[in-house]
Amino acid sequence: MPSSRCILPVLLLATILAASCSAIVQKQGPVDDYYDEYQNFQPVVGFRKPIIVKEESKKEQDLSKIPGIPGVDYPIYHTVPPTSFSCAYVPIIPGMYANVETGCQAYHICHDGREGHQGASFLCTNGTLFNQHEFACDWWYNVNCANAPSLYRLNADPLKNPYVPKETKDAIRERLKIVIV
Repeated sequence: MPSSRCILPVLLLATILAASCSAIVQKQGPVDDYYDEYQNFQPVVGFRKPIIVKEESKKEQDLSKIPGIPGVDYPIYHTVPPTSFSCAYVPIIPGMYANVETGCQAYHICHDGREGHQGASFLCTNGTLFNQHEFACDWWYNVNCANAPSLYRLNADPLKNPYVPKETKDAIRERLKIVIV
């Protein structure tokens, strides 16, 4: 019996030592491998079906605040439609030109040809048209679209054309001051 009493504590001590040694052997040093940590990440929700993000339905534009009848008094394009406009037929480059085929809602900037034969095309917001006299979008009732081609020549005025460099405009203004004085 005395030997069995000795064996039990020795076995218990050996078991504890073996367990602690195996834990030390299994424990690895700190690893800075982000990829391994990412692989061990478990998502909170399982992937039983694809996640679908709900989109808000697009609301129709409220045209009630714009005076006039849409489609009658002014066009309501949402993109620049294809037309026969070409920068090859405009009198001065660089310049801004109203597209009469779109009721002047679209306009083109003809510069150096990088944007193709129509130049860079833009669309005025609904209720506005490109005012060739002002080189800006204006309310439809302030614009006479039929006169736009006759106003294309305004691009020849370096003080009015927005694409003439500022240095050129300043030099012209200086010359005008000398002539006037």
